[in-house]
Amino acid sequence: MKILNALIVLLVFSYSGISQAEVVVVANKNNEVKALTKKQVIDIYMGRTSFFPDGQAALPIDQKASSVVRKLFYNQLVNKTVSEINAYWARLIFSGRATPPRTLESVTTIIDFIKKNKSAIAYIQLEDVTDDVQVINYVD
Repeated sequence: MKILNALIVLLVFSYSGISQAEVVVVANKNNEVKALTKKQVIDIYMGRTSFFPDGQAALPIDQKASSVVRKLFYNQLVNKTVSEINAYWARLIFSGRATPPRTLESVTTIIDFIKKNKSAIAYIQLEDVTDDVQVINYVD
């Protein structure tokens, strides 16, 4: 079953024209954190921490559930499908241990939110990066 899921994900990404090197993690350009490791991104997006390494609060933002970029991000980050991530969060929410990332509907909304919130962190395609945000991780 996992092989079938992997093939489906590969087909979706091939069809969509999104290459794996195009997804980046971004933050407010005034955020003191200038880079995060893959492990630090995982810890923030999987609810293991709600802080940047410097102790500043981190507010992770997800793209909408149907987003191909969201599927690619979680596949590359933790080798899981969006359904598996949703099940993971359902368990954490039920146990009261963590709050899932906030979901915003469009890249424009995400960039505007990051621009106004120093503690926001999100993932977008590299081509969508503007001067209003800084790249702090290249997802691979």
